[in-house]
Amino acid sequence: MFKKTALALTLLSLSLTASAEGKFGAGFGKLSKSFAEFDDQDISLNFIYASVAYNFEDLEKNYFIMPELRFASGVSEDSVKAYGRDVPIEIDGFIALSIRAQYEFSNGAYVYVMPSYSNLRGKISYNGRVDPENLWEFGKGAGLGYNLNKNIGVEASYEKYDEFDFVSVALKYNF
Repeated sequence: MFKKTALALTLLSLSLTASAEGKFGAGFGKLSKSFAEFDDQDISLNFIYASVAYNFEDLEKNYFIMPELRFASGVSEDSVKAYGRDVPIEIDGFIALSIRAQYEFSNGAYVYVMPSYSNLRGKISYNGRVDPENLWEFGKGAGLGYNLNKNIGVEASYEKYDEFDFVSVALKYNF
C-alpha cells in the first residue's frame, strides 16, 4: 500500500513541474520516545523520507502557505528491556500531511511552523510474535532553512506528536 501511494503521488507531482512553485525534498531524521512502562527507557529510530510540497503565492511580502506531504521509511531498529529480554522496535512507515506557514528573509534564510496530521506504522516483536502498531496523531513543528541558490535549499525541523519527538534535516529542490 505504501509503495502504491508513493508512486501515485510521484506521478501526480510530475504534473506540477510546469509551475515554478513546487518543491521536492529528501531527508534523514530521528524519532525518539521514552517508555514510562519500561522504566523510562528511551528508543531512538532513524528514518529517511521524501517530500513534495506546493508553495502558494505570497500572502504578504515574504509570507507563504505551503502544504507538504512526506513519506518515510525506517532504516534502523532499537529495543527496550521488558520482562527480562530485549523487545525490538522498528518503523515500517510514516506519512504526514503538513501545512507550513513560512517567512523568508531577504538573505535566503527562512523559518516556518507547521501543524501536521500523521500516521506512524511500526512493529514491536516479543515472545515470537510481531505486534503491528498504527498510530494516527496530530502534531506541531517548527524549522529553519536556507536557500543555497534559486533551486536548492537545506532545512532542519523539530516536530512533536503526542509522546514522539521527530528531528530531521533535508535537502530541498525548488522547480
